[in-house]
Amino acid sequence: MCRAVRPVAARRLRSRAGFRQSEGPRYVSLPTEPRTPASAPDALDADVLIVGYGPVGQSLAALLGVAGHRVTVCERRLTRYETPRAGHFDHEIMRIFQSLGIADDVRRIAEPARLYEFLDPDGAVVSRLPREWTAPSGWDASYHFYQPELEDVLDSAVHKMSTVDVRFGAAVVDLRQKAGYVVATLADGSVVTARYAVGADGANSAVRALCDIGTEDLGFRGDWLVVDVRPRPGTPALDIPDTCQVLNPARPNHMGRVAQRYFRWEFMLVDGDDPRELVRPERVWELLEPWVGPQDAELIRQTVYEFRSIVADTFRRGSVLLAGDAAHVMPPFLGQGMSSGIRDAATLGWMFDLVLAGAAGPELLDLYTASRRPHVLDYIEESVRIGTVVCETDPVRAAQRREDLRSATELPAPFEPPIGAGFHDGDPLAGHLAVQPLLRTNDGKTERSDDVLGRGFTLFSLLDLDPVTRAAVADLEQAIGLRSIVVGEAGVPEEGAALSDWLKEAGVVAVLVRPDFYVFGTAQGLSAIPGLLGSLRASLSLV
Repeated sequence: MCRAVRPVAARRLRSRAGFRQSEGPRYVSLPTEPRTPASAPDALDADVLIVGYGPVGQSLAALLGVAGHRVTVCERRLTRYETPRAGHFDHEIMRIFQSLGIADDVRRIAEPARLYEFLDPDGAVVSRLPREWTAPSGWDASYHFYQPELEDVLDSAVHKMSTVDVRFGAAVVDLRQKAGYVVATLADGSVVTARYAVGADGANSAVRALCDIGTEDLGFRGDWLVVDVRPRPGTPALDIPDTCQVLNPARPNHMGRVAQRYFRWEFMLVDGDDPRELVRPERVWELLEPWVGPQDAELIRQTVYEFRSIVADTFRRGSVLLAGDAAHVMPPFLGQGMSSGIRDAATLGWMFDLVLAGAAGPELLDLYTASRRPHVLDYIEESVRIGTVVCETDPVRAAQRREDLRSATELPAPFEPPIGAGFHDGDPLAGHLAVQPLLRTNDGKTERSDDVLGRGFTLFSLLDLDPVTRAAVADLEQAIGLRSIVVGEAGVPEEGAALSDWLKEAGVVAVLVRPDFYVFGTAQGLSAIPGLLGSLRASLSLV
């Protein structure tokens, strides 16, 4: 039988008297026995096969591994890909790293991103957008990082999971779906069997092709030279903006910090450019000459990328699912490509957890596409919108767009769209990211709520629960490990009032949060909580 081993249960907090400090992130133990489909072999190699070991595959492997599920990861490369690609993630992703217990390690290699600027061709500031808004996740709004260093942290976390097997040089060349499981054939002729497979193998996904999943081209296309630079030891600090787009119709470009010791430039290819000529070191240094020269820095990489906007028609076909660039590709102007993929991993993590444990039926996985695809489309459309401003090569239109930015009197709100599905319809907060409050422990310390409660479905309430509501909570506590906590005057003290103010402003007394930190729904009064929990049960296809 294919069984899921569970770690220690998270502490469930209902009153001030029962409040105890945790030693770190904890994970919910589901009491329901796992079920293997009767038609599956008695001994599968894994619960989940992950194809691809970039940040998305690593994150999903860690999330499933920390929950005790057996995971096999197949990466076609012989070693990890040590070239930087992504360079930005946001507070929501840091909260996911927090749930894995690696936030402190990530903070050591990442730095907060403070400003997003638009410059004119001469380098003067057209518009300056601060990135220091108060983020609901309880972390800095944005971060820059050097991808190989982030992958080191994720890889270390994965290798602490005894139930995760990572295989390099393991290219999947065939993928067949049987009744209740999948069979993957590798290039060396060996076979891996699992209940589910996830393609996290990039924009040219072999998994997507093997499953004949189509894609929709959303129309954005542009070739850009991407250059990563590391200053030489002892070089004075480079005078480079945090993040900026240079609105130069002759050659639009981007520059900014990647992390503490790395910088990135991106130059759009224009008519007459030869990509092979443009990547020559001499030509690259000519483009970088206004800011840095070879005496001050070394080139880490220079390559031409085609920026695209593509989304898969579905993120699930039977027992095979897609995540990250295998499911969606977006222009980099919002810095949300990798972040969207790690959001995929977070959503798949809790859905697989319920299904593999036998608490929910496999139809729950249908919610994955409905939840993630519209959300990704929102990010792609916003990235394309910004890209049309950045990539303008007509001098008259470019000048008008610079003037529009310069004359704007209000800063745009942070772009954080709600998820597409998987929540209680009609609620004021449903589908939006939930606030992570700071809680005061009995010994006087202050901790983020996820570190105290662990990861799973959580009911936060401003009022003490009545017997009927407690019974409804206990039912889902048994079924899916639901945690409940009363915060504020009636329960656990909150440091500050981020959660309390958020709920009061929405006119509700309780909020039910999914394990990926999106709001399932709210309740305007205690009497509405049992109905909210019943809606959750129906939404999850609980058995």
